[in-house]
Amino acid sequence: MSKLSLLKKNAYLTIVVKDNAIWSHLAYVDYNNDIQYILSDYTDISHFNKRLDDYLFMENFWDEYFILLEKLFGWKLIQRVEGGLNRMVECEEENIGVNGIKVLVDDNQEFLPNIFHSITQYSHDIAVRVLDAQSMREIVGKLSEKLGYEDMIYIDLDINSFQIYRVQRRKNKAQDPKLPSGYKYSEVQQYWNNKIGIIDAIKDRRLHAFMASDMNNTQLENSWANLVMHPVDVLPDPNLVDILRSFTTVQLFSLLTDNRKKLEGIGSGETKTLIVVGGKIPRLLGKKATLLSIIDGLELYGIFDVIWDNECKIQAYGMSMAMGSQSKDIVIGRNDVISAVTKVLIPELKSKKTINKVVFSAIYKSQDFEPESIIVLGGAFKMIKIKNKVNKVIFEGKLENNVYLPSLENQTIEFISAPLGVRYDNILIDSRLRPIVYGTDGYSNKLKIEKWLNDN
Repeated sequence: MSKLSLLKKNAYLTIVVKDNAIWSHLAYVDYNNDIQYILSDYTDISHFNKRLDDYLFMENFWDEYFILLEKLFGWKLIQRVEGGLNRMVECEEENIGVNGIKVLVDDNQEFLPNIFHSITQYSHDIAVRVLDAQSMREIVGKLSEKLGYEDMIYIDLDINSFQIYRVQRRKNKAQDPKLPSGYKYSEVQQYWNNKIGIIDAIKDRRLHAFMASDMNNTQLENSWANLVMHPVDVLPDPNLVDILRSFTTVQLFSLLTDNRKKLEGIGSGETKTLIVVGGKIPRLLGKKATLLSIIDGLELYGIFDVIWDNECKIQAYGMSMAMGSQSKDIVIGRNDVISAVTKVLIPELKSKKTINKVVFSAIYKSQDFEPESIIVLGGAFKMIKIKNKVNKVIFEGKLENNVYLPSLENQTIEFISAPLGVRYDNILIDSRLRPIVYGTDGYSNKLKIEKWLNDN
């Protein structure tokens, strides 16, 4: 497709098939009338897992899926042809047609060839692509340029795979001629080939060191096996949350141990750093518990920003957003694709004497409310919600009492949260004494972890 006019009405449907789930995002723009939005849908197909190798099932599935999608979005997408291949309805106006449909299938998705085949049997108007390491490199590289970060890391945490993609925009020559020079790319991956492998991974002896729940090995293994064999979208059982958080921490620590050169220095230098977190595990754990696992598992320190890709929007439209007017599918704005930012600050405490003393103080203000003060004590893992209403929010903070962060000039931090620009929704201050020491038993861990996760 040729370069798009900024004033042209355009609709585009991108579908991401990943971790036995389907994320659909229908983007529509009409810049002439200042209209821009994305309609989204999530469908769990884990209960179809044993039938995904059935070509006939998958072909029928796509027909039913698009019918339901049209009803949900109130949008005409497919023209059905009796006895032949279905056709995409060309975009005419809002709610009628699209200028393209693309399906991205994660390279770790089970029965990937069958999914490809079923879509091509359904319609030749639908483009099908593999979401693999090469495509993730391109997305991360382009996004780091667009968003202005020198160090960008995408952490994809699914139950059956952990993947970390990193680009450092320095004066290193890229080995891949298709990628920009001056960029250093690296990736770290951990896959489990089947459910038995995932279930066995819970037998890691280090797991109990991070757990708060008092469970014996049999209870632990049974609870974990049930979660793996019967996936859910919500974890109502606190013990399962604890198991998943501990499992995530252990696996990330293993990746760090085996790949220190690729993962060292995240956030600790003078480079502006962004971590993107996606996958099913963050959706199950929530932001704070996920950050606890990532920070402790990867031994992070310093200052960095975090954005969340819980709905696979970056994988669907990250490249389109980064390419801007050069995009080949749709020109979409940042705030429709990128989540609000969580600012993370992890300073160094000089000694135990700093515990329970003020280590960080801040004030944030806006025309929408009276200035508010913040105080954080040493030994805390505190997430502070930033109130965003209509006007900008100005945040000004400072490290206190001999607490130190080399990359922070004058030991002060300032940023502006703009609802129509870069929006920050939280700041996390991790003032725990390093190295992090979990309890010697489940009860000690429970006290510490409850304090960390409930300290808001």
